[in-house]
Parts: sequence; C-alpha cells; structure tokens
Amino acid sequence: MMEARRVIPLEGGTNFRDLGGYATQGGGRTRWGLVFRSAALHRLTDRDLAATARLGLRVVYDLRADAEREVAPSRLPGGVRCEWMPIEGAASRTKELTDLVLEGRLAEVPLDFLERIYEAMAEFAAPTFGRLLTGLADPEGSPALIHCTAGKDRTGVCAALLLSVLGVETPSILDDYELSAAHYTDVQVARSRQQLDEAGIDIERFRAVFGAPRHALASLLATLRERHGSIERYLEREARVAPEVFDALRARLVEVPE
Repeated sequence: MMEARRVIPLEGGTNFRDLGGYATQGGGRTRWGLVFRSAALHRLTDRDLAATARLGLRVVYDLRADAEREVAPSRLPGGVRCEWMPIEGAASRTKELTDLVLEGRLAEVPLDFLERIYEAMAEFAAPTFGRLLTGLADPEGSPALIHCTAGKDRTGVCAALLLSVLGVETPSILDDYELSAAHYTDVQVARSRQQLDEAGIDIERFRAVFGAPRHALASLLATLRERHGSIERYLEREARVAPEVFDALRARLVEVPE
C-alpha cells in the first residue's frame, strides 16, 4: 500500500515517486507531497502534465548535463521554476552506455561499476549537493522534484543524502533506492529486450550498468561515514552546507508526533 501511494503513475514519465512517509529517528515521518524524484520528463503527455500540476510543484531541480537537456528537453507544468544543477561524469552518459551495451561493445562491466561512479560523484559533485539541499530548505523551495535521466544514480544519491539528513535509517534509504529497479530498470529492459536478445547480450550485463543494486548505495554511505564520521559532516565539509540548513530541512520536511 505504501509503495502504491509513493509511485505517481504517468503515461510517459517513469520512476516518479514521492519521498514522503519514511520513518525518521525520534518517531517522525517525512512529509508527503513535498519532495519527489523521477527520471527525465521529456516524454510527459498532456495528461501527465495535468497530473504533475496537481502536485503543486514550485521547483524542478534538473541534474542533467547540457547535452542531455538538449536531446530531451523537459515538459513541465506552467509556473514551475526550473533550477539547472548539472552533475556530469559517467552518470550523465546513460544513452552512450546503453548504446555500447546494445552494440555488444561493453565487453566487461566490473562488479563495482556503480560504486566507482557514486564515489566519484561524492567527490566532484559535493557543491551541487550543497546547493540542492540549501534550495530545498528555503520556504519557496518545495514542493519540489529532483530528476536526472534515469532518476536512479544522480537522483538516487541526492535522495539518499536528503533522507539521511532527515533522520531516515539506512535500510529505508536503500529500500527507496531499490525501487528504481522496478520503476526504471525493468521498464528499460522491457523496451530493449528484443535488441538485447538479437545481439545475444545477457540481460544481467545490462542490469549491472542500469540497475539499482542495494550494495552500490550502501557502499557509498558507508564510505562517507568512514571518511567523515557522518553524512552531515561530509555535507558540512565538502558540500559547504550550513548547520542551520539541516535544521530547516527537518523542520519543513519531517512531521513529528505531537
């Protein structure tokens, strides 16, 4: 039932989900209807636009690189402000990697492929994470949508950092991350199954690049805690997030019991 409420069904969009309803330390829960996450928005139909308009979105945080935005410009409801916060690197080359897999030119995918991408992202994209969290803490910064191309890697790391700051326990953060396997990866496998079969490509090789394996995000969170002591300390040191931003995020995005 919780997942059914979490997923926003769309005709053209995929992996569109609400980050509300997660239990937090101290007995609270993340508020519904304030922060959403999704894949790219270029395939939204008119009905999808009407559905997303009903969410009352104020801001869309677009994490895609310039080339991705040019190829697939977003369709947004009227009156929504778009904040472009590009995170580049390997996570921005989804289409290129897909083509390599489908053409059989990506011979070997290391088991730690996504771990490497996420660890690199934590190093070079820290200022972007800081800008995003600071934006969400602003009273005008939500209801908001965070998205990239697949809605699982760049968006997934951002969502994990936010949920951690809000006091959501790691197992629930990883549960949220894994939902992308059903709501993005499986959709892409279905679309590409014929090409994969014709090329004799093992679908599991595809999933190694475009899946959402729990261990990949778990490894990143463990690494950040080992190096910095906590996720908040990482965000303070590397992302330059002010301590008052954490307080503002929790006050705005967590519903506490009376």
